[in-house]
Amino acid sequence: MRLHFFTIFMAICLACPAFGKTVEDLTTALVEKRSAVERLTEEVESAKRARREQQRAFTAQKAQIEAELQREGLRHSQLTDALERKRKLIEAAQESDAALLPVFESGVATLRTYIKGSLPFRQAERLSEVDVLERKLQDGLLTPRNALTRLWSLVEDEQQLTKESSLDRDVVTIDGEELMVDILRLGSVGLFFRTGDGRVGSVSRTADGWIAKRLESEDSLIQINQLFDAFKKQIRVGYFDVPNVLPRTEVAQ
Repeated sequence: MRLHFFTIFMAICLACPAFGKTVEDLTTALVEKRSAVERLTEEVESAKRARREQQRAFTAQKAQIEAELQREGLRHSQLTDALERKRKLIEAAQESDAALLPVFESGVATLRTYIKGSLPFRQAERLSEVDVLERKLQDGLLTPRNALTRLWSLVEDEQQLTKESSLDRDVVTIDGEELMVDILRLGSVGLFFRTGDGRVGSVSRTADGWIAKRLESEDSLIQINQLFDAFKKQIRVGYFDVPNVLPRTEVAQ
């Protein structure tokens, strides 16, 4: 009996170190697993919070988009109404402007005739502006009312030419030859020219139309050169002696 008890006691004693080691290992594993569970729990909670934040952001974005759609719908409705009102106004204007077509056509013809008979200063450009205006009306790019407004602007430009003197360059036909020369325009009365080789002359109205002629006298050469030099220096006010460019009939008056 004693021997049996001793044997059991010895077995327990021998097993104690292994048993203690096993308990320690189990405790360590349990602690690690508990930490892992806590970490995973925190990650799950963090993911839930992120999902809730994302859901709130999506909800706010959805509300913003819906509000924007409502505003765009209202704006579209307003634009549609404005377009319809504009269409009706255009139709009414077209009906009333139809009566202005003959006025425009008569004005264009008058202006074109005037330019062709006026001082030959950039005539091609001035006539081209009239042609472009007429073509825009024909192509439907302008209403008769707008075309008349622009036609009047061209008339005002022609009136302005009569009030101003300017220094410029233009093509002048001299002795049957077209030359690009310096010109000094005196309103719409006449102009003086100076070629690159120093020749000078004038363009003035005669019974046969506008004629360009060279001026070879010493006085004319001095007077025209002095006038060109003064204009180049921006001297526009003062007394200048210049050759006569007025028709004899106008001088006689």
